[in-house]
Amino acid sequence: MALIKNIILPEYDLIHIYNENHFMIKCKIADLLTEANLKTIVNWKYNRPPDTIRCNEIAESIYNKKQEIDWLIYMVYEKEVLHIIDGIHRFHSLQIIKRENSKPQDHLTPNILGCNNDADWLYEKHLLISLRINITNGETIDLFQSLNKSNPVPELYMFDSDHQKRLNIETIVNEWMTSFNSHFTASKNPNIPNMNRDRFIEILDFVYTKYNLNNSTSYLLSEKLYELNGKLKQNPPTKKVSENALEKSTKTGCFIFLLRKEKLQELI
Repeated sequence: MALIKNIILPEYDLIHIYNENHFMIKCKIADLLTEANLKTIVNWKYNRPPDTIRCNEIAESIYNKKQEIDWLIYMVYEKEVLHIIDGIHRFHSLQIIKRENSKPQDHLTPNILGCNNDADWLYEKHLLISLRINITNGETIDLFQSLNKSNPVPELYMFDSDHQKRLNIETIVNEWMTSFNSHFTASKNPNIPNMNRDRFIEILDFVYTKYNLNNSTSYLLSEKLYELNGKLKQNPPTKKVSENALEKSTKTGCFIFLLRKEKLQELI
């Protein structure tokens, strides 16, 4: 543990030793969010990238409610880096608060996450970390799967080693989340015409495989999305679609989320 203490976590309290590879520690949030530590704390390679919509919601809730941070973050130490196995959304939410809260006060556009580092009440709190060291990749995958049984992870992140495919799909998802932000929600079961980011990833992964796309033909996936969106704009589905849903899509120009997942996969 001395090695980790010196390189990764300069300030922490050892709470419990499960065995020689597994420890429970606690760290002050201010210490975790230093620039030096953030360079050595990363999202695990098979984990989903943090959902910005969900993270912003968590950040606002933390700051506004000043709730207790009774979280447990799971990390694995490997090659002088701490990999977050579970808790990336909560950790990224703290980063958002730190980034926005450090900005100076702006009377024209008040920051909903405060300003001038006025969140000392948060930075002085501690996070509990379940830390494992010197474990195999298989053991890490087993831990990850056991922690995510109630919230299935898109197969793209667990069973597909094609990094370029992931990058292509994530690029399209980010583009649509930016262009049609109001249609994306953190809800696991969004109502039409909204979409959950993970479900959108699953749809694009299915279509990517459906057309046997590769890096040189990946642009076709984006083209097919916009082509279908254009067709639905000309002839929007009305069966089981509320007037409010249709009105929202007409206003934003995003029509594909008027369709359920299975139908969308079929028509793209």
